[in-house]
Amino acid sequence: MNKILMLHGFLQSDKIFSGKTGGLRKALKKLGYELHYPCGTEVIPANDVGLEEDTDAEMFGWFVRNKDSFTEFEIKPKTINYLREYIIKNGPFDGIIGFSQGAGLGGYLATNLNGILNLTTEQQPLLKFFISFSGFRLESKPYDGLYETNTITIPALHVLGELDEVVTEDRVMRLYNSWPSDKRTLLKHAGSHFVPNSKPFVTQVCNWIRTIAENNVGPATGSDLCSSIQEEKEKGNKKDSANNQLDDDLMDMMDSIGKL
Repeated sequence: MNKILMLHGFLQSDKIFSGKTGGLRKALKKLGYELHYPCGTEVIPANDVGLEEDTDAEMFGWFVRNKDSFTEFEIKPKTINYLREYIIKNGPFDGIIGFSQGAGLGGYLATNLNGILNLTTEQQPLLKFFISFSGFRLESKPYDGLYETNTITIPALHVLGELDEVVTEDRVMRLYNSWPSDKRTLLKHAGSHFVPNSKPFVTQVCNWIRTIAENNVGPATGSDLCSSIQEEKEKGNKKDSANNQLDDDLMDMMDSIGKL
């Protein structure tokens, strides 16, 4: 079975992200894909994000921004080593799907996965695709330059929430514009900061992956993938929004203190 690496967002975990992508996971399983969820190496204490210390939720991230700068951070060697070993043990992977901070990390890795993680092509063949949900470009100096110096050859689907106030449209578009024009597809939904699970939306994502897998070249094309999904603006989107409002509130709070 083909495999996809799933990178969760800030203040999430492997278990949380798995639970919030159930609809997508079931649909992709029917296409022959198995989803694997690593867990971020940075433990985020509850009191660091304004929560009670006795909260039951375990929260993780892939990196933590410097307190005095919104754009400066370090992806620590332990994170690189963990992901390398995870891929060797559980891979190889056809693609990467990330949400928020996980999508930011995934987009960076997609510029040169084998070079960044020191993987041979036997350990990890070249990726076939990357999907970013509310992802952003890593703009810290050690990482920002790689989007230009590395030749990006992987087709990417960039998903934008029209009401997302955590990772705003301009940040999503900076990552989108980092991709060659013939390798990128933009897909919008009418919700905010979450991975939509409604059937119409999941179908669009699966259709894009199917097109990539069948053609093995270039991005999926067509107006359906490049426009907002009307069903999401109605019943499906309302259901997704209601289920994810608590997450949005928490992520809004985190973004305001510059840690996302």
